[in-house]
Amino acid sequence: MSPAGIQHVVVLVLENQSFDRMLGYVTLPDPRQRLEALTGNESNPAPPGPPVKVSKTTSPEAYVTDPGPGHSIDDIAFQIFGQGRVPDPAVPTNSGFVLNYAAQAGKGGKPIGLEAGKAIMQCFDPDLVPVITSLARNFVVCDHWFASVPGPTWPNRFFLHAGTANGLLDTPETADQLRSNFFRSPYRMRSIFENLMAEGHTWKVYYDDYAQTFALRNLHRYGNLFVKFEEFAQDVARGALSEYSFIEPRGFSAPGWPSNDQHPPHSVLEGEKLIANIYDTLRGNDAVWRQSLFMLLYDEHGGFYDHVPPPAAVVPDATSGAIPEFRFDRLGVRVPAILVSPWVGEGVADHTVYDHASLPATIKKMFGLPSFLTARDAAAATFEHNFLPQARQVALTNLSARVTATSAVPAAAETDYSQHQRSLLALAEVMAAPAPAGQAVAGVDTHARDFLDQPQSP
Repeated sequence: MSPAGIQHVVVLVLENQSFDRMLGYVTLPDPRQRLEALTGNESNPAPPGPPVKVSKTTSPEAYVTDPGPGHSIDDIAFQIFGQGRVPDPAVPTNSGFVLNYAAQAGKGGKPIGLEAGKAIMQCFDPDLVPVITSLARNFVVCDHWFASVPGPTWPNRFFLHAGTANGLLDTPETADQLRSNFFRSPYRMRSIFENLMAEGHTWKVYYDDYAQTFALRNLHRYGNLFVKFEEFAQDVARGALSEYSFIEPRGFSAPGWPSNDQHPPHSVLEGEKLIANIYDTLRGNDAVWRQSLFMLLYDEHGGFYDHVPPPAAVVPDATSGAIPEFRFDRLGVRVPAILVSPWVGEGVADHTVYDHASLPATIKKMFGLPSFLTARDAAAATFEHNFLPQARQVALTNLSARVTATSAVPAAAETDYSQHQRSLLALAEVMAAPAPAGQAVAGVDTHARDFLDQPQSP
């Protein structure tokens, strides 16, 4: 149990939004608490024309971005350095967002062009995202939380769980790509879930349609600890919440059930509803709420503009340091991160530099675990200094009522799967198939078959 009285840590990780995009125009109630936010003068070059300034959008059309920005390791290198090759020295300028988005393929496979590319500099008016704005103004915003890798979803999510991606740079998009490595490295790295179990602590993963966490092969025997998201409310209501809960959003849309992961082209509004749902669920049982820390995080910036240059990073392990394309010695782009609890202050800006390895590093300290996972989490800043000596009264309730916008702004039709969706389908296909002799995945393979049997659109 944490010295602060926090017995339950609940982590929701959404997809592909930058700090500036979601929180860049948010101000906190106390003027002494100032976020590293936007002035309105930030810009990106867009030759042959003038630079494109960042702008505040009030249009609900901004909830949906189609096509989605690039977020491969090559795309992000261009966004960070403003050129195709990483310079030496690798000094980030965050100057390539407009040109990189302009080069993304639109309908018909042609680049969307410079005029459309300028939209990447649009960031939300706080009133357009009232849920995340309300949490920021009532709790603690970590405004220097960076993705662990300047790359896509899978390596970044592995850092959240394991403090390393064990050399993985990409998100696998086909079963064949995944199968080539799945029964070897990098999917065998030790995770925070195992460290918690070793000391007698409890955990559970809540997922909607499918969990990327299934890719951690050491957890496959614990299939009963991966449960559908609707069980979260049941566990909270009956006071049966685990000490550590990890929540994965809905990655696919079905009739009446739009995706809520905020991964383009999915609507940001649906993710707002999910955040509010989790918060209101915790508030629904006061005894649980007063022992809880709810963390809202994003896996990576998804190609959206942010003005703060990413810093250098500690190489997590020898495997990562030996990758010729990238030594895992630089962090990715800044993402939103909010600590939500009666045990943290109201409207506080925490300027500490964190990355995703800060999550397992802090969990280690909070629960008195004996060892770190890698050199990255051993060196990572931890956020328990935000905890108060006693819980405070929190006035914010019924967060769902603040979502006054409706789905009148439709999400883009899913005419093709995103890289993230293809990766989940590939993972399910590999797990549902017979494993090599002696390497059966009994335990979570039933989840794969259930998922593949569900109708999905398109």
